[in-house]
Amino acid sequence: MLVRKMYALTLILIINLFLAGCQPLSLVSSNVTNGKEEEGYNEELLTMVVPYESGGGTDVFGRFMTKPLSKHIQGNPSIQVENVPGGGSITGTNEYVNSYDKDGTNLVTTSASTHIPYLLDQSSVQYSFDELTPLVGAPTGGVVYGSSDLDIKNGFELGQVKEKLFYAGMSPTGLDLTTLISFEVLEIDAKAVLGYEGRGPARVAFEQGESNIDFQTTTAYKQNIEPKVEDGKAVPLYSLGQIDENGEVVRDPQFPDLPTVKEVYKELHGVEPEGQAWETYKHFLNATYTLQKIIWVHKSAPESAKEELKEAANKLVKDEEFKQESSTILEDYEIYSQDELEKRIEDLEKNTNEETIKWVYDFLLKEHGVDGRKL
Repeated sequence: MLVRKMYALTLILIINLFLAGCQPLSLVSSNVTNGKEEEGYNEELLTMVVPYESGGGTDVFGRFMTKPLSKHIQGNPSIQVENVPGGGSITGTNEYVNSYDKDGTNLVTTSASTHIPYLLDQSSVQYSFDELTPLVGAPTGGVVYGSSDLDIKNGFELGQVKEKLFYAGMSPTGLDLTTLISFEVLEIDAKAVLGYEGRGPARVAFEQGESNIDFQTTTAYKQNIEPKVEDGKAVPLYSLGQIDENGEVVRDPQFPDLPTVKEVYKELHGVEPEGQAWETYKHFLNATYTLQKIIWVHKSAPESAKEELKEAANKLVKDEEFKQESSTILEDYEIYSQDELEKRIEDLEKNTNEETIKWVYDFLLKEHGVDGRKL
């Protein structure tokens, strides 16, 4: 009888050890004195969902961030990128929210083309910022420039332009939206020809004379347009600017000598901009440039996992080696501390109101023939 009991106990012990060794989860739990389960990372692999094709700007950003972020997570887990493209990033972000385990082992990287459809409450969007906790955020910038054929020296002289302005873009509901709203604020009569496959092809259209006013984001502008400015073939007009912690438009730190939309408006009209168009511009400048790229984790993930990821994100801000290595990828902009990022996103959502969204819908329909409510 004793032998049978010892055999049974031994068998149970072997089975339990086997099951423990086969656990697939990246988090393990242990009981603490208050009876609650405290969880922590104990696995070598996390997943970073990138809702775009490989090779694009957000994919490059997401892939670059995996190693420095892992460096500051206890145990230094590997972070594997999974590309889930489609719908301008909507497909992959929907899948992340609906299908990926909410255990703290799955992250997602988003950018402006993810944020705009959410703010516009497009029917295809199934994700919400309320379901996500932001970890890392990084800005970018943009510069609007014109052809030297316009015969002006800077944006302050836009009121003197006599010939028709043509703008080549991709989509009025993508990154172009902020630039198009800036034209509306400044009362610039620019004919937008949309449908180009990217900012690169749009730049080529400018170079070939198909358009005479254009914009490029920071790196593309510095690499491709500044040489043309030096050669006298392009004229910088204004930067799109950045939104500071008080919600105001300020000069872009990468283009400190270029005026913002606010400054150009004041020069053209004698007063500072105000009204719904201006408020809408600030709102989408924040969502598309000041908060251009964000790494998130599910808000319903275990608190201990989220705290560990937040701590890693805050350590990243202070990492001098990371600042040097990320100079090219982040275009010399600095990432936000986790607390600052949360505050900026809270303010963004708080300032998303019916008047702003209605203005955008009316603007898209009237100026570009796009019914945003049906997207």
